[in-house]
Amino acid sequence: MDYKKKLSIIVPVYNTERYLKRCLDSALSALPLNSEILIINDGSPDNSEKIAKSYVEKYPEVVRYFYKRNGGLSDAKNFGLRESEGEYIIFLDSDDYVDSQIYRELFAAIEETGAELAVCDIDCVSEENGASNISHCYNTNRGSSFFQILDTPLVAASWNKIIHRRLFLGLEYPVGLNNEDVAITPILMGRANRCVIVKKPLYKYVQRSGSIQNSAFTNKRFVIIDTTKLAVNYSIEFPVTMQQQIKGSLYVHQILGLLLYPIRKQKFSSRYAMIKEYMKRVESTFDDFFTNQYVQDNALNDSYKNRIFKRLSTRLLEKRLYLVTSLFFTVVNVAEKILVAKKGG
Repeated sequence: MDYKKKLSIIVPVYNTERYLKRCLDSALSALPLNSEILIINDGSPDNSEKIAKSYVEKYPEVVRYFYKRNGGLSDAKNFGLRESEGEYIIFLDSDDYVDSQIYRELFAAIEETGAELAVCDIDCVSEENGASNISHCYNTNRGSSFFQILDTPLVAASWNKIIHRRLFLGLEYPVGLNNEDVAITPILMGRANRCVIVKKPLYKYVQRSGSIQNSAFTNKRFVIIDTTKLAVNYSIEFPVTMQQQIKGSLYVHQILGLLLYPIRKQKFSSRYAMIKEYMKRVESTFDDFFTNQYVQDNALNDSYKNRIFKRLSTRLLEKRLYLVTSLFFTVVNVAEKILVAKKGG
C-alpha cells in the first residue's frame, strides 16, 4: 500500500495553551522528511486554536489543524487516526515535548531491524523544579523485546512508540474512558512482527500538578479496571502464552500499581474505603487475579525492600484484610518520609 506520508504525529489538544508552542516547536525540530503533524483541538476553550492556526500559517506543508466538539482524549485520538496519512503513527501530548532526535532514532531502529513498532525511554521532567528522572521502557529480566517492553509500568504509553498503521486495523480508543492506552497499546505490540527498543530518554514527559495523572485522586481512576478488561478481551486474538503475558503485566503494573502507589498515598481517612471498594471491583471483574502467576511472582527481581513491600501488600489484599493493608501503607509512607528527610539532611 502507498502512503502519502512517512509519519503522522497526532497532537490532541485541550486547555494547554501554556505548553503548546514548546510542544509543537519540539515536534517540528524532530520531524522526519515527508511527515506531518496533526493538531486535534478537542473543543478547547482557551487560546490553543489561535496558537495552532499560527503554526499552520507558518508551516502549511507539514502542520494540519482540526477542531472538533469536545469528546475526550480517546475521541481526539480516534479522530486523528482517521485523518492521518502516515505509514507510521505516534502520539504527542500537548503539554509534553520531545528530543530533536526522537523520530530519527526510532526510524533508524525500525529500518535496521524491520520492526513495526519502536519504543524509547522516557525523561520525566518536573514542571516545578526541572528535576529529571529517567524511566526505562524495558525490563531486562524478560526475554523477547515484546515481553521486555510489556513488563514495565509505562507499557501503555502511546507517545514513546512509533507504530505501523496496519496494527490499528479494527481498533479504536475507548471513548469516555481515561487510561485509554491501557486498552490498546498491548494489542498493538502483540500484533507487531517485531518490537525494537531504543535505550535513550528521547520523550520529555512533563510532570505537572494540573495533569490527569497528578491531579487529586478520586475513584474515577478505578477506570483502569475497565481498560484492563478491554485489553484482556482483545488479546484473545493472540496465542495463549502471549495472552497470559499481557494479562499478567496489566494485573501487576496497572491494577496492583494503582493500589501500591496512588491509593497508598491517600489520607488514611479515605484510603481504607478506597481499598475496599477498589478490590471489590477487581475481584468481581477478574476472578483469577490472585491466582495469576505474574501476581504471585510480582517483585521477584526487585530489591529486597521492594519485594517485601509488594509481597506483603498482595498477601494482605488476597486475605481481604483491607484495614490492616491501610495501616501497613501508613507505616510504609512514614518510613519513606523519614528516608527522604535523612537524604535531605
